[in-house]
Amino acid sequence: MNLRPHHLLCIQKYTGHGYDENFTNHMDNTVDSLAEGCSVTLIEGCDDLCIACPNNIDGNCNSLDKVKQMDEAVLGACGLSYGMSSEWSKLANLARGKIFETSEFDKICYYCEWFELCNNTPII
Repeated sequence: MNLRPHHLLCIQKYTGHGYDENFTNHMDNTVDSLAEGCSVTLIEGCDDLCIACPNNIDGNCNSLDKVKQMDEAVLGACGLSYGMSSEWSKLANLARGKIFETSEFDKICYYCEWFELCNNTPII
């Protein structure tokens, strides 16, 4: 599965809320696939999760500046780079230890529209 780096965070804080029903259904399926064990490649630009996102306009994210900053911050905090592949569980655990269990979460996600929800949500 191809994922943007900041989605390592979003997926772990997902609670069934989303932009719309189509996105939420797609997110449910993505979370289920990852829970079953899946290899993930970190990519730049729209990924497999973005397929159902209303901010994805013809393969381009209309929130690109914000999410690109988040992607870069996740890569830096975790010592990762675009193109790297690993098992979902390893990447999720790395993000948990380097971001969720530190002050990096606030720095990276504070300006996201979902911050308050995620900030009050335990990691799945």
